[in-house]
Amino acid sequence: MSKSKFFEKTLSTKRIYDGRIVSVREDEVELSNGKKSKREVVEHPGAVALIAITAKQELVLVKQFRKPVGKEVVEIPAGLANKGEKLADAAKRELEEETGFVAGSIKEILSAYSTPGYSSELIRYFLATDLTKKEQKSDEDELISVELVKIDDAVKRTREGKVTDNKTIVGINIAEKVASGQWKKI
Repeated sequence: MSKSKFFEKTLSTKRIYDGRIVSVREDEVELSNGKKSKREVVEHPGAVALIAITAKQELVLVKQFRKPVGKEVVEIPAGLANKGEKLADAAKRELEEETGFVAGSIKEILSAYSTPGYSSELIRYFLATDLTKKEQKSDEDELISVELVKIDDAVKRTREGKVTDNKTIVGINIAEKVASGQWKKI
């Protein structure tokens, strides 16, 4: 593999904030053309996101209030892995906690950075099928409603601008490909 012609060498790092989920730093960097610049970086441990499809070809979606945008947002279930927890186990746990569904089959099918311009967050997408409904076990600080939406209707909502969360748009597009047999990565 050849070295990229674009790179940034970190000259110094200043810690700005260390939080429960994210941390922020400011890096002074030297660009591959020799110029210097500053980069603000949100460090994120990464997340798991669930493309949960029922036997009736419904996508399991959640709705919750998101403080950063000041409104309710429709999303695919997602969350963080606990320290030392395997990602597939975290995905199973998050699905059950947020929705009450337990997956008989769960497979990682995609990894993608959410916003690489300023964040290190890597989302690992899991396809969850063979679902059984149990009891929702949301965390104390999570008020979540669950919605089952036909995949075609979810695609339509995305095209109408009713779904505005990027990971969910990705998840809905993958669900559409899986349902039509076009997703070949699994």
